[in-house]
Amino acid sequence: MEISLGSKRKYGFVTGTVGRDLSDRIKQEAWDTCNNMIIARILGNVSDSIKKSIMFISNCSQIWRQLEQRYVVANGSRKYQLNKEIYETKQSGKSVTDYYTDLKILWEELESMTSLPPITTTNAEITAFLTALNQH
Repeated sequence: MEISLGSKRKYGFVTGTVGRDLSDRIKQEAWDTCNNMIIARILGNVSDSIKKSIMFISNCSQIWRQLEQRYVVANGSRKYQLNKEIYETKQSGKSVTDYYTDLKILWEELESMTSLPPITTTNAEITAFLTALNQH
């Protein structure tokens, strides 16, 4: 969803960085159009039970935050499940390419769930840590 919204230059609407301009009526209408388009896209991509819980929220940013809060807890369970699947994955007669592809899919999903804070300044200790992390 983030990639889809980003490709349409609409991701700022769900993060709240693109706000509604209260001083210009034309910009307000354009913002409302984009907001409604994003809400429609979100509603079209969630299950009926989730849809019922968010369908009366009129701001896509609020919907996005609510969904994030709801599913951030599930990420811990999913991380555990992915680690378990990685540990239990066996080649079992598959070609090396297929086996590697299966593992790579799991690794990439697990990596996408890991968010680290940005490094704004560096010193010798941080550089040593990053070197050790890269080697690991």
